[in-house]
Amino acid sequence: METMGILDKVKDYKSFYTLKELDERVIGQSNKYGFEFKEVGHSEQGRGIYMISAGKGRRNAFVWGFPHPNEPIGAMSIDFLIDYFGRNKGALRDSGYKWNFIYTADPDGTKLNEGWFKGKLSLRKYFDNFFRPSADCQLDWTFPVKYKDFEWNKPMKETKVLMKIIDEIKPDLMYPLHNSGFGGAYFFSTREFNSEYYENITYICNKLGIPLHMGEPEEDFMRAIKKPFYFDIGFKDYYEEQIKGGNNPKENLEHGENSTNYLLGVNPSAVIIKAEIPAFFDKRVLNMEPSDLTRREAWGIYVKGMDDLYRFYEKVIPKILSKLEKNDPFSHLFRLYQKNAKKGIGFLERLIATPEFERKATNSEVLDCNIALNFYRQGWGLGQLRRAGLKVRLEDNLIKEIDQKLEEAIEDIEEKTNWSVFPIKKMVQLQLAVLFETMKQLK
Repeated sequence: METMGILDKVKDYKSFYTLKELDERVIGQSNKYGFEFKEVGHSEQGRGIYMISAGKGRRNAFVWGFPHPNEPIGAMSIDFLIDYFGRNKGALRDSGYKWNFIYTADPDGTKLNEGWFKGKLSLRKYFDNFFRPSADCQLDWTFPVKYKDFEWNKPMKETKVLMKIIDEIKPDLMYPLHNSGFGGAYFFSTREFNSEYYENITYICNKLGIPLHMGEPEEDFMRAIKKPFYFDIGFKDYYEEQIKGGNNPKENLEHGENSTNYLLGVNPSAVIIKAEIPAFFDKRVLNMEPSDLTRREAWGIYVKGMDDLYRFYEKVIPKILSKLEKNDPFSHLFRLYQKNAKKGIGFLERLIATPEFERKATNSEVLDCNIALNFYRQGWGLGQLRRAGLKVRLEDNLIKEIDQKLEEAIEDIEEKTNWSVFPIKKMVQLQLAVLFETMKQLK
């Protein structure tokens, strides 16, 4: 069956699954279709991590959800795949793979995001209930690594679970199911495919009404195959970027390797794909016309905003950290925020001083700078600051100040964008499309 025929079978999901619902789906789906089910490990807080395996192909595929705990779309895609292969045993057999699925590899973080999984989604509801751990506590960035003078060997319990699975099954195809927050869709892979692959995914994006992300890349050093399709990145890339910027990686990098490069160390011929599917979007991400600003001027607004945010962090975070338990997830996060605030904006100022920032920015790039500040930095950061502040009963005047700054960020987003949220069905369809188009290439 062609990809679009499979995508037509995706149902109209009304909300994301909570952790309790995901655990129930694991047992229910495995029993329903007679697939293998087992507990493969536990989280830092002792919650179970479960895997469903289906098929008897000679190759192994490993598809897992919640590489970051604020990315719930993948669990819905996995739910569809289990249904699809359970009802279409011929498709399961013909795929040539034994499929290994984990609904959530981060049950602790999933639990901390449940507050925005149900009901109508607003910016305030999203930010007030959002959680994303610091890099040193992200399961997909704490794989062991040794590169030049840098060494990291502090994998989380969840990371150790993934390491064990990768070591045992040596996946030929791995798909960590990411999604982005705001913007357009962009993609990573460890292999360049033929032009039909990129044309087909672009066609499906257009068909679904999901724009491609043609503005500023997630990281300035990403190598494009054909924008917005990139070669996957890893620890080495972050290390070399620090050197390029005149920084000491041992002082500035707070994480290890990711699952991509760990798998390539186990199975060098493996193919890893990632699809960053946005939840919030504005049609102006497609506007590639030159704006009135240079990239340096557009980024300058972002840098100024980060300087103001860092100053506020230095005022509030010490008060919160003094009351948080050291093993609290927010404690790890705010220690990193505090460290970044102390370092300041020097690295960003040096970055935008380079010649690459002299040209005119496109309207899409200007939008990216606004969103990077108000959505990703202030919305995410202040929302989590508020959650922790309420948790430790921070003084009312400081809670009010956090609230005011958060409202100002939301008002700025409302003023500068005409945002909307994609239906879950469409986000799932695009995630699945990337998988099935990749399988066609690998055949």
